[in-house]
Amino acid sequence: SNVSCYQCHDGTGGHPALWVRATDHGADVATNTAGDCTDCHGADWQGGWTNVSCFQCHNGVGGHPVGWDQASNHGTEAVTNGSESCTTCHGADYLGGWSGTSCFQCHDGPNGGHPAGWAAAAEHGLTVRNTSSSDCTQCHGIDYQGGSSGTSCYLCHDGPGGHPIGWPDGANHATPVIINGALECRDCHGSNYTGGWSSVSCYTCHDGPGGHPNGYRSSSRHGNDAEDGLHACSVCHGGDFRGDWTGVSCYQCHDGPNP
Repeated sequence: SNVSCYQCHDGTGGHPALWVRATDHGADVATNTAGDCTDCHGADWQGGWTNVSCFQCHNGVGGHPVGWDQASNHGTEAVTNGSESCTTCHGADYLGGWSGTSCFQCHDGPNGGHPAGWAAAAEHGLTVRNTSSSDCTQCHGIDYQGGSSGTSCYLCHDGPGGHPIGWPDGANHATPVIINGALECRDCHGSNYTGGWSSVSCYTCHDGPGGHPNGYRSSSRHGNDAEDGLHACSVCHGGDFRGDWTGVSCYQCHDGPNP
């Protein structure tokens, strides 16, 4: 016939030229599902009569490339372009669509794509403490007010440092420090408590890592409080007033536990 099939096709399988590109066959599958692929590649997509397995490039019938389930791959895509494209295969509700795979198997919501249980402070809080909150800006916006996720960090937090709403109130953050000590504060405020990655120095309000307000060393400040009883002092300075977790002994200045 002197007419080559390859003028229009990219191989004996009959796909049009450049079909191998994701923008070509990927768009077709996303629109029409992968059902048609089984005609040639077999019901299991392992090759069929073409002897070409879809799994040479893809990690499943959904068509994602190998390694797509790694957060560094599909996570980056979602952060860059949003999660709307996921709805084409996983459904408008992200519960599976024609792919039969629900995004909620691993994620706790359609927007941020956080893993299940991420809302717990022990999950995302620990991550932020270890790596800072800069990664949060990719989805929640540089102002943490929502960004592409539409969820503001300030729904639960009083700032990008991650403290809960109302944390500046002494009655709120003082209690955890009294119970657990101030060491955890260093994760964000730096080993010297002068700011760290949070750029907020504890000394803005306190006169030291023990947590007393500025000027508390004045006898007119802590002396008046002590007149009401020394129990509050023992919580941080120890039952013997020799320092405990604060490392500051009351006997540096006083000759005994009495005011």
